Amino acid sequence: MKDKIIIGIDGGATSTTAVMFNNAGDTLSYDTCGGTNLSIDEEASSKKVLSLINNLCRKSNVDLESISALGIGLAGASNKNGRDRLFGLLDNINLSDKSLITNDIDPVYEFIWENNAGILLNVGTGVICVAKKNGNLVRIAGKGHDKGDEGSGYWIGKECLIQLGLGENNSNGGNQLLRMILEKNNFNSFDELINSINESQDKIFRIAKLAKHVIECAEKNNEFCIGIIQHATRLVADYVINLCHEVQIYERNIIIAGNGSVLKNNYFRKELNNALIFDFKELKWIFLDISAAYTSGILSARLKGIDINRKSLFLNSIKD
Repeated sequence: MKDKIIIGIDGGATSTTAVMFNNAGDTLSYDTCGGTNLSIDEEASSKKVLSLINNLCRKSNVDLESISALGIGLAGASNKNGRDRLFGLLDNINLSDKSLITNDIDPVYEFIWENNAGILLNVGTGVICVAKKNGNLVRIAGKGHDKGDEGSGYWIGKECLIQLGLGENNSNGGNQLLRMILEKNNFNSFDELINSINESQDKIFRIAKLAKHVIECAEKNNEFCIGIIQHATRLVADYVINLCHEVQIYERNIIIAGNGSVLKNNYFRKELNNALIFDFKELKWIFLDISAAYTSGILSARLKGIDINRKSLFLNSIKD
């Protein structure tokens, strides 16, 4: 029997990963590009997705007609106009009836927890905390980087710029952070940095990227950065606590599935554990062993009745 070809795409506000694999668990190709949040730029994001699909087919020497299932998990997928635009482009290449378009969280949740009612916390450019109650997903936060998702990578970067702009850098380590940011991004002054960000088409990515510098300095005992990270982790901890109350999880020992570039950082997670220490006796984390892009493809394949050899997939997969 001929192998079934599946494509999975995972896209956030700053980066997107696409993989092509088959039901035997072999990874055929992968590709990456910038952010594909449908709520930020419907047209550009949709075109990027189409470009990724074509690139995967070219790299693997596979025709579009050979694709059996296409799973697309994108931030901002609740934007109806964005979904409709993307479906229209997929229809033009005869893939709309093979496609599943969803947000970038649900496929990861279903892959990790399957039929169980666990917690998933994602902290990357944005932040969202989800769990199941009576079979339905309950979400805390996840409104968007520009709609109050406090504690996210974007929030950390934005908070850093605000405090530096207010002159909060004079005595407690802000100068050290500013020098690092200017040096690593080839700028001579704070004003030059701000002007460059404001004029950039990748403004969200540029701001969220600053979180990496803030965390790095916090690890080196920079008080300015420690304050920002501790504030962020307290906000994220509140999401977890509120979600537990919402879905009636009262255990003192819990396991949380984690996802997102910020949460994968050991220092950030240590500070988050500290923020949750009074609410939980023991907290354990589990993370994906494969790129989140696979989870979108696997979910779409499952809906098409295609079984994936997961053992082989784990052995041959790419990582985020």
